[in-house]
Amino acid sequence: MPCFLYFALTAIVAALPWSVTADPHVVSMNFLKSRIVQHGLQRRDGTVLTSLANNADLQYLANISIGTPPQDFIVQLDTGSSDLWIPSAQSDLCRTQDCSTTGAFIYRRSTSFVSTDEDWQISYGDNSEYAGYLVEDTVAFGEATLENATFALVTQSANVPRGGSAEFGFTTNGVWGISFDSTQSDSIDDGNQYTGIVALMKQEGLISRVAYSLWLNDPDAAAGSILFGGLDNDKFDPPLIGLPIIPLSGNSQVSHLNVEFTSLTLDAGGDPLVVQDNVVRSAILDSGSTGTILPTDLATTFLDFFGAVTDPSIPQPLVACNLSSADATFVYQFGGSSGPKIRVPVADLVEPHIEGLQFRDGSDACLLGVRGAEIDFLLLGDTFLRSAYAVYDLESKTIALAQARLNVTTSSVQEITGDTIPGVKTVVPSLPMPTPTSTASAILGQQTGFEEPDPNFDGQLSENPGRPSFTPGASGARSTGSSSGSSGSSGLNSAASSHKAPNVAAAYLVCGAVPFMSILFGGMLILR
Repeated sequence: MPCFLYFALTAIVAALPWSVTADPHVVSMNFLKSRIVQHGLQRRDGTVLTSLANNADLQYLANISIGTPPQDFIVQLDTGSSDLWIPSAQSDLCRTQDCSTTGAFIYRRSTSFVSTDEDWQISYGDNSEYAGYLVEDTVAFGEATLENATFALVTQSANVPRGGSAEFGFTTNGVWGISFDSTQSDSIDDGNQYTGIVALMKQEGLISRVAYSLWLNDPDAAAGSILFGGLDNDKFDPPLIGLPIIPLSGNSQVSHLNVEFTSLTLDAGGDPLVVQDNVVRSAILDSGSTGTILPTDLATTFLDFFGAVTDPSIPQPLVACNLSSADATFVYQFGGSSGPKIRVPVADLVEPHIEGLQFRDGSDACLLGVRGAEIDFLLLGDTFLRSAYAVYDLESKTIALAQARLNVTTSSVQEITGDTIPGVKTVVPSLPMPTPTSTASAILGQQTGFEEPDPNFDGQLSENPGRPSFTPGASGARSTGSSSGSSGSSGLNSAASSHKAPNVAAAYLVCGAVPFMSILFGGMLILR
């Protein structure tokens, strides 16, 4: 019996429809949500509009084809990296694992294939590494076709668990990074830079601007969407407010899709409770990370509001499962008092109950999709981004945010042209940033020592749940956010957040550490 469970895997390739919008410079690319019970990273794209394919860990997948004649691939879309890569049929990944569902490239079968003889490699936040070389070929998605597109063909990999990488729901799928071309893995080493897929779309006239919008939708919904070159006015509640993309703490150059976070409050029906206020901190908006990672001081207060506890058997905050019905919301503020506010329901942060996981008193325990780390910035993954409508303009280095409308079936797509994002009347100016205690690159490089749960763990915890600051299923907050248990832990690990996924705890607990850890840590952030 394998140590992880696949659901509807083989159906995904055929189930990812594409369409082109009426606007000639906005292309839509649909990716549906597919439940894969095993780990999690997630990603998405832009106009070209991609309806995201959500895995059980809420992974977001899309179909592309490469070569002449075309060979089909499933890739994950990632705002936290900048390279498109796919595995070679001769790679160690595909020699040791089955790549038939996600695709393996056979370059000899493509008459349009060109090798550049340039080596390439990349490392991600879970310590997985991939290496190969840059190549050129025809890349197609939906009605769009790009000739002589540059991407990486992976031949070797390291630190990718066979039970599934903490980066990927599928161990063998490729990744489509859609961040700045200037932070491509190849350019980091030798200063070279190639034209990435999104920039090539503009160069070929498919879109008018190197920009895209992201709508992840409700975790239980069938699909989300990404539009390259456009935005959908029906998918958010105005106003759409712009924020400058700023350098990450300790860096002088803009490298990640990073904005300024200034406050966090809890709204539980009474007066808002302040989690943190009057601060200026970097916040990375990363669709490649499933959970949320907060600096230790903020995480400690945040977890106290949940009454979260930790247990020696599981390196992950735990809360009472009945908090999934709490009528309470965390409100994130960006860019100061005039900046956007995004409301994140408490229920979206409490993961589905794993059958057999219980506190000492016999009550059900659930993992929380938020944890702490010794970092100077916030990493806001899908547990945050599902509540936001985000428009990324890589040319003006602006991200516009608004509250997402969930489960909307109508569309009003608008092309992004000129120097501003349509509907954005205000771009909040940058605020003075505090001096960082360490550089982001050094911090990210510490993501190598994941703790592992006891493989003999039977699901019975030694702790009892703490006392949260809100009442499950009711409004009204208490004045204190203290809990009876410990909270927070170090190590830059994020929880995969999958809402109402099947109860498959037996598979995790029986099979041991690797698949269980895959559920806990689902982040993709490229190491610089």
